[in-house]
Amino acid sequence: MTENEEKPRSIGRSLSRLSSDINVDRFMLMEYLGPIVDGCRSALSVSVEKARQLHNMSEDEFEEFMHTSGNSFANISLCFKTSDTDDEYSIVFDGGLVKVYDECIEPDVVIVSDFETLVDLLDSDPRISPPDLLGGNLSVVGADAVEIVEALGFLCYPSLLRMARSGVDPSSLLSEDADVLIIAAASDMVTRMVQRWIDVSMKEKD
Repeated sequence: MTENEEKPRSIGRSLSRLSSDINVDRFMLMEYLGPIVDGCRSALSVSVEKARQLHNMSEDEFEEFMHTSGNSFANISLCFKTSDTDDEYSIVFDGGLVKVYDECIEPDVVIVSDFETLVDLLDSDPRISPPDLLGGNLSVVGADAVEIVEALGFLCYPSLLRMARSGVDPSSLLSEDADVLIIAAASDMVTRMVQRWIDVSMKEKD
């Protein structure tokens, strides 16, 4: 029997695994992901159009944005709710420590989808693309747009973790180009997530 066959799939268990990996700084992924999310938040603070055109920015321009926002994932609570079951969990970033709770109390951002989609997303099922889920059965809602960008960035973390586990380990001296690959993958996925969320949000307002 495999581990998946022995234990039912669980959103709480998936979030706990992710929080553990983040707390021990496994593969240094947050060091790559954080600054990219910083840049997206700064662009969105300037204008929606700037954020929408992230993929057209020069490297130097994006670098400028990365250094004009406060650190992402320093203090934020993300709530995960299922639309078809009673599951509700939160992952809380608090001063560099990440914790998981089986309830959501005054979250900054709420992420809602059906149970199977959320588990696949948090386990980084290779059959799904996080940006493509937005506008379908995945919604990301919050009062502050820059906090929503942090949530969108977090949703990219499981896919980056899968990539690192598959052999691209930025901490290995044998992988000279590993950091370049991780940064490129993180930048592409986060900017696509932000652009997709903006497009979906604008359509809903029409």
